[in-house]
Amino acid sequence: MLSQRALEAFKTVLESGSVSGAAEIMNVSQPAVSRLIRDLEDRTGLQLFTRFGGKIVPTPEARELAVEVERSFVGLATIEKTATEIRQGRRSTVAVAAMPALAHSLLPDALVDLLVKRPNFRVQLLSMQTHNVVRQVASRQSQLGFTSPTRHEHDIDLVRTVELEYVCILPPEHPLGAKDRLRLEDFAGQSVVGYSENTATGAFLQREFGKMVNAPEVIVQSHLSTLVSALVLRGLGVSLVDPFTARSHEAQGGLARPFETDARFRLAIIRPRGMSLGPDLEALLEVFDAQVARYSG
Repeated sequence: MLSQRALEAFKTVLESGSVSGAAEIMNVSQPAVSRLIRDLEDRTGLQLFTRFGGKIVPTPEARELAVEVERSFVGLATIEKTATEIRQGRRSTVAVAAMPALAHSLLPDALVDLLVKRPNFRVQLLSMQTHNVVRQVASRQSQLGFTSPTRHEHDIDLVRTVELEYVCILPPEHPLGAKDRLRLEDFAGQSVVGYSENTATGAFLQREFGKMVNAPEVIVQSHLSTLVSALVLRGLGVSLVDPFTARSHEAQGGLARPFETDARFRLAIIRPRGMSLGPDLEALLEVFDAQVARYSG
């Protein structure tokens, strides 16, 4: 195998034009450089330099070999630069899995802010149902997950939970839009776009509607808040969503009103068991928190 030190001596002799110059640059003796060149010649079977007028002159074979040696050192320099950037948190490619309510709203905004601070950050943002987020993180296919609180205790660590107020969304020009704030009793007799019962919001609505004398009628159900918003926009009923979907709903012409209830929209931030986040993911959580503060404020 060729010695990296011998290749360095060969490259330095070419660049400096002499053994003495190479020795000074490499901070070794001239005999040491000569030995490295002889070793390289022995291992390659090539004569790399000839003497002419007291100077060493590279042979045509040396010039040809130098092209590949230069590529090799450029590659090593790139590797070293990349390692430094990773260490300093200026280069990263990570996978983040998130439930659609976040993947389609808040997280893209957070990534815009993050890339201003860390332009070399590279991320794969995956949108999927909450139980799949847990699987994705538990199997270490994603380094960070945003999902509903889970009882899954194996192979994941909880970074933290976030609680936010629910928001009621309405079709454009809906009569309930005349109120500044809405309560559960305002749903009485209304058509509602509901959620699948296996979702936290769906279970909450089903439980509360069961207590009402004049319960609302659930016209259609979905497991995604973005679909719930689309159905409400088309006049199929009213519903509850997270603050992120509510803001998007308003941007599309729908109405949104604060909803008074002790229940909260809760999300969990998870990571693979025992894995440290590192500077890039810590920075992502910092801009995520700043985005959440805008919605909760």
